[in-house]
Amino acid sequence: MHLIRGAAVLAVAVALCSAVGAATDLSDPAEPWKTARAGITEQVPPPFEPLTVAADRANPQVSCWGRSYTLGAPLPVQIESLGISLLAGPIRVVLRQGGESTVLEGRPVQLEAQRQDRVEFSGQMQVGEITVSTPCSIEYDGLVDVDLTLSAAQPAQVQQLSVQIPVSPEVALFCHYSTQWGSYGYERVDELGESGLSRPWTASWWIGDHYRGLTFVTDTSGGWTGDSEQAFRLTREPDCVLLCANIIGEPTVIEGERRYRIGLQATPGKPLPVGWHGRQVGHASSEPTQEYARELLEERGTNIALLWHDSARFFSYPEPQDAEVFRQVVKTYHDAGLRCVYYITLSGVGLNSEVFRRNREQWLMTRPDGGPLFGHQSDNPDVAAADTSSYSSVCPASDFADWLVWAVDRAMAEYDLDGVYIDNPGPYYCQNQAHGCATRGARTHPYFAVRDLHKRLYTVVQAHKPGTGLVWEHNSRTSNSLNLTFVDIYSDGEHFRVKSKGTPEQMTRTLLDISGTGRQWGAQPAMLCSALNTREQYTWWMLARLLPFGNVMFSHPGWMDFSVYQPVLRARLDFGLNRVPVSWFTPEAVPEWFAYQPEELAVGGYVAQDGRALVTVSNLTDDFQALRVPVAGIERELGGPVEIRDALTGAVCQPLGRNLVVSIPADSFRMLLIQRR
Repeated sequence: MHLIRGAAVLAVAVALCSAVGAATDLSDPAEPWKTARAGITEQVPPPFEPLTVAADRANPQVSCWGRSYTLGAPLPVQIESLGISLLAGPIRVVLRQGGESTVLEGRPVQLEAQRQDRVEFSGQMQVGEITVSTPCSIEYDGLVDVDLTLSAAQPAQVQQLSVQIPVSPEVALFCHYSTQWGSYGYERVDELGESGLSRPWTASWWIGDHYRGLTFVTDTSGGWTGDSEQAFRLTREPDCVLLCANIIGEPTVIEGERRYRIGLQATPGKPLPVGWHGRQVGHASSEPTQEYARELLEERGTNIALLWHDSARFFSYPEPQDAEVFRQVVKTYHDAGLRCVYYITLSGVGLNSEVFRRNREQWLMTRPDGGPLFGHQSDNPDVAAADTSSYSSVCPASDFADWLVWAVDRAMAEYDLDGVYIDNPGPYYCQNQAHGCATRGARTHPYFAVRDLHKRLYTVVQAHKPGTGLVWEHNSRTSNSLNLTFVDIYSDGEHFRVKSKGTPEQMTRTLLDISGTGRQWGAQPAMLCSALNTREQYTWWMLARLLPFGNVMFSHPGWMDFSVYQPVLRARLDFGLNRVPVSWFTPEAVPEWFAYQPEELAVGGYVAQDGRALVTVSNLTDDFQALRVPVAGIERELGGPVEIRDALTGAVCQPLGRNLVVSIPADSFRMLLIQRR
């Protein structure tokens, strides 16, 4: 059945009808943000879809866009994404108490609140002296939020508590794990040894294939016991790939209640819009002329402009120094045909802003000693030495989130912005108990709070610019679906730069399979080019690896050989990737009509409905290669004789006999425009 639609409580303070005049003072002493409830609503913003519930079955099923969850207690018995079952069997909880192990799976659940944006359900089971309860919710982005709760009337000992997720082996091709400021990995499951993969507590896990997957999240190691090096185990079993979260691994006394918050989310979280392949992002001047803005689009091929924080009153503070000047900046870019997004961060704010000074103790993201985790005061307590660019770390689990969403809402309304660029989304760890972090004394990585903040920001952006608003995020080192579901564009790769002691060679094929296409996340990738800063000689090398996967770099001419990249951006827009529907293929699934040799090449491309194709062929080897493709197959697919040109130079690529033959230097690429004569 369809859920009864809740009242449209769009309390996002989206003052679309408010007059544009003097800028809102974001440090208003009355602190209107505390009651604004910005971005909080029961409405479901497109392209997400309202939840539906099929309750007339043994195990109720809740469906959202592209995915369905068959419920059971303590955890779902099946999850589907894009029509494919992700699980080889029910997710189970194993509890050992009194020397006996009990497997809990597929028990009845009680459906509770049902709205278009959220369904609540629960289960309760008894194992000896321990009551296991699972109050749960699922929201329209597909996040299942579970409080796995153990309780006992009298102190009782538990020897084991583990969550075991049997993933279908047909789906479990890749694994990605990460903890912000911790370790991370991009792995092929078929390359794991017989003993599998063992890890200490790690916040986020994703297992999937080229198109879909399943995320498992916890936000703290507080209350986890046992061998810390075996907190997580990933193994290949005869009938599944098994992820085990070993929460209790040694005799542990339960007194009263003990809660463990976990999240499950099938991916991708949303569809991508027509024209997303042609969204090309870049850094832009805060003082543009009309000529500069036109050049940015027409010559550089950038159609989304990032406005840096140098025009703001304070760091990550979406109020410009001069409101009228800033409105003219945005208008100049709009008149040239570009969209504008404004810089913010979810983990810091200007140290000298009055709103921060009033709320400092509650907002701080802290280290164990109570000091700021990072920022100006983390190593220099002298506030007098701070300037407008100085900042302090703040935690999204505090009511800083309420202020930030309200501030972005006001900026969107007053300056006609098209969205935001999110830097440092985290979640970094925090130990500030003033707002609820440091569960059982351990670090909290507030994944759920950061996800809620993303959801609210996405709601505000779409309310102001329906269908065209943008959330663009810098997410280096981690592809976190809880965030990326509410992101339109993401930029990975900063950890490959010299400053981060990384190298471009760390950009492996497995990383690109997981993070390079955006398919698994429902968001567009635009790799950060800062890896090329002082390594401009890698420009061809980098593009050769990105373009077959549909990935374009964040455009910053100072960090690359832009004479190589500019023709690529221009060719993509000339083909119409920003405006026409296309079918798209990437290296793991090249269509039969492009039967290329040698197999060492990487091929990806687009086919428009009018029969044109734009194909990138990359040579990722250390030697020269020659592409060979039978022309007959191309002509059968495109419906007649074709002309093939180099898309960057316009030169005709003449077939040699019956084959198209194109030479490609080592670590380089060719972009081909194919069209009917």
